[in-house]
Amino acid sequence: MLRLTPRHRLQSLLTLLTLSGSIPIYAAVSVTQRSYDTNRTGANTTETILTPANVSSSANQFHKQFVMRVDGKIEGSPLYASGVQIAGGTHNVIYVGTMHNTVFAFDADSGAQLSARWLGNPVTGFDLRTLKPATIHTEWGILSTPVIDLTTGTLYVVRWGYEDGTSGPTYRLFGLDMTNLTNDKFHSVMIDSFNVNGGGFNRYLQVQRSGLALAAKPGGPQAVVVAFSGGEGGGAPGWVIAYDTAKLAQNAPEADVWCSTPPNKNGLGGGGGIWMANAAPAIDQNGDIYVVTGNGPYSPQFGLDQMGESIVHLTWNPGSPGTLTLSDWFTPFIDATRDGGHKDQDLGSGGIIALPDEMGLIAGGKDGVYYHVNRANMGKRDFTQLIDNPFVASFDYQPTNGHTSLFDDLNQVTSTDPFTIGAATSGRTAHIHGTGVYFNNQLFVNGENNKVRVFTKTGGHFAAQPTARGTSTASWGTGSPGGMAGGILALSANGTSSAILWSNEAFGNLPGDPDANQAPTPDILRAYDVSTAASGTLQSIWDSEVEPNDHVGASTKFAPPLVANGKVYQATYDNQVVVYGLGSASKTPTRDIRRTVVFLYAQTIPGQNVYLRGGNGNGGNQPEAPIRIRHRNWLNPATNVYRWGDVNLDPSVAELGQATPPGKFGGGSPMEWTTSLSQAGGQPYVTMAGYGIADENNFGANYWMLDVDMDCEEAFDDGKGNKWFELLAVIAPRPGPESSTGEPAITQTSTPMPPYSSPNHMGLCGMVNVFVGNFGNQPANLNPNSAQFFTPAYMYLSPVDDRGASNDVLMNTPCVTPTKETRCVGNILQSCQAVNGGNFFRSVQNCNLSSAGGNFGQMCQNSKGLCCTPNPVTGDICQ
Repeated sequence: MLRLTPRHRLQSLLTLLTLSGSIPIYAAVSVTQRSYDTNRTGANTTETILTPANVSSSANQFHKQFVMRVDGKIEGSPLYASGVQIAGGTHNVIYVGTMHNTVFAFDADSGAQLSARWLGNPVTGFDLRTLKPATIHTEWGILSTPVIDLTTGTLYVVRWGYEDGTSGPTYRLFGLDMTNLTNDKFHSVMIDSFNVNGGGFNRYLQVQRSGLALAAKPGGPQAVVVAFSGGEGGGAPGWVIAYDTAKLAQNAPEADVWCSTPPNKNGLGGGGGIWMANAAPAIDQNGDIYVVTGNGPYSPQFGLDQMGESIVHLTWNPGSPGTLTLSDWFTPFIDATRDGGHKDQDLGSGGIIALPDEMGLIAGGKDGVYYHVNRANMGKRDFTQLIDNPFVASFDYQPTNGHTSLFDDLNQVTSTDPFTIGAATSGRTAHIHGTGVYFNNQLFVNGENNKVRVFTKTGGHFAAQPTARGTSTASWGTGSPGGMAGGILALSANGTSSAILWSNEAFGNLPGDPDANQAPTPDILRAYDVSTAASGTLQSIWDSEVEPNDHVGASTKFAPPLVANGKVYQATYDNQVVVYGLGSASKTPTRDIRRTVVFLYAQTIPGQNVYLRGGNGNGGNQPEAPIRIRHRNWLNPATNVYRWGDVNLDPSVAELGQATPPGKFGGGSPMEWTTSLSQAGGQPYVTMAGYGIADENNFGANYWMLDVDMDCEEAFDDGKGNKWFELLAVIAPRPGPESSTGEPAITQTSTPMPPYSSPNHMGLCGMVNVFVGNFGNQPANLNPNSAQFFTPAYMYLSPVDDRGASNDVLMNTPCVTPTKETRCVGNILQSCQAVNGGNFFRSVQNCNLSSAGGNFGQMCQNSKGLCCTPNPVTGDICQ
């Protein structure tokens, strides 16, 4: 057994009392499961260290402290256990699993690795491509959040992988010893061979994304609960499987199963998966289980109920054999009621909260609607049994296409992912992913492409309209159909005071990759002061972009921040957990961000690109220090792959999570080939294709361009008002860096002159910088030692968005060729026009307000410069 300290015994007692509803927790506890408790409230009410006062960016105390490096991408959430006897001492421990099938244990306070266990080869290659044709992952192992039983010291985890003697991938449940992950608490169990009326468990197509749960019955019996969805369009049914933990410990496992959509007299079933964006099933004080199912058929038939799009109550009855049976449900809609363009309503995208202070459940999915369901009588298809009428939770409904209410035709709002949803929310999806947060009679939710909304409960009923909204919009700057996954939330508080809402918020998606399946989405970690909700505006008090070194990277898109004992732990796709806490003040607490452009002449051949490396040379006394950048140009798919993860101008060949071009030289920050109008030769415009004719290129062909927002406070200050950075160009896959083939080092001549000598080019932050690459093949009239600087034609920062775009964005952006050149500002189509002696972009129409028939609006298509109708049949999303 796990050796428990006196503090641990108290924590275990408090946990049991909380589950029974006897007392609230007002003391530190271990975070042993997804969303802090079995109700899935998402709230840690025992946080005594972090407060709005010391977290606020104005205090300059809360910053990134360290990272915990792992061997693969992370999809689940970390867990936290305090006072564990491990690695020869007593430690607060973070446990986390990776898609490489490794479970790690780290010291929560220092980041030191304490233990690790690899659980076998993850699924790769053909098997992975069959399950997930589009995914950021090259391997698929531990997808879900484990669960910990402190009483027995067992960490339960499910992995997908290969093993000797079995063809193809298999699922296996492990029980690892918390004090030494190399030890097992029981023999691992293969999860397979289940069948209900001819509908079988398919280990090739099932997806185990939902967090694991422990369902404790009054009197002692307990089950570990494992839920499955059925893959992407593969037709496999959803499953919930309960293993009696006592039988597992005796190495005599028995599985009690429930299938969400078995074959019955009305059809073959399939679908109805339980995925809930990685959230875990909710468990009540009786040990009953609550899950939400996704797309699939609805056809009740005793013992063979097909429960697609349903909020489901399951009862586990332990025994030999035990049973897992359907007790009740609520089904707000059925797939058959949706038109052909709106089939992915997927109620199962959201998790479920069992409200701890009443008999209500809260659940909602891609429609952006919340349902307040009565656990005592869920109603099946009867809306009159709901505690509250359904309410729009994640966006502000705008009547469209002759409708006056969202609920007279739900085809108005959902989408065949990822197609536009029309004018309901500015042409962007409002899907809910995972659970919201419930705290002190307040319900928090942050849907895709929207702000946090706060709903207040009074007298047992939630208001139909939010009582407060946050100040930040998820995926700001992403045009139709928007970005994924909104804000994944958690809350910390000391009892009911010092409450902070934490959001892992999507920070921008490529329009062509709205689900972040091609590359991880940049994210921002944000903190809100919950007390400000009383004013109607939930104020953001800190975020990971306020100070450049606090950058979180590509956060795991469905993983909420984990808050425990004065620290915040965020899982990422960058093969690390990023840890924030109180510490020393930052030396650069205020960012000075300016649009900075680099043009560099370089002759290349097809297949080659140019990349920049560089940074702050610190007066030439030490290697270049990275300078934060944010790319402005995301229109060229061929080079976008090298932009993901590129958040610094730095001397390295690639940053964490950044791809590199083929060849031995590596890459850097990718540039785009440009030309001037006079030498265009039929090239496209940068505003439409990302490369080609550039407004600020007055020099000619073969000038490669980097267009970024740069942190000037990180550049070298010469004391004369200039902020300098060094740069070196690389042509890849060959010939490589400048001066690598024997050219003399650069001796720059410019106005102003560089503040110190350097063998590299020296640029000015906030300016357009023009250089000639030192590759030895430049024309005789171009000198690598020369440099020019001039003020950019426009200075507004990225990203831009049609929702609240400034006058500078819409009216003062210069362009090259009237009538021929166009661009998209979100949903707004602009064309180049001759105005007052110059050429400027002017708005032509808001594409989203142009009907595409039925409940669809149009999208603005950058590549063609027109309003475009998405096609659900062909998969065209107007890019």
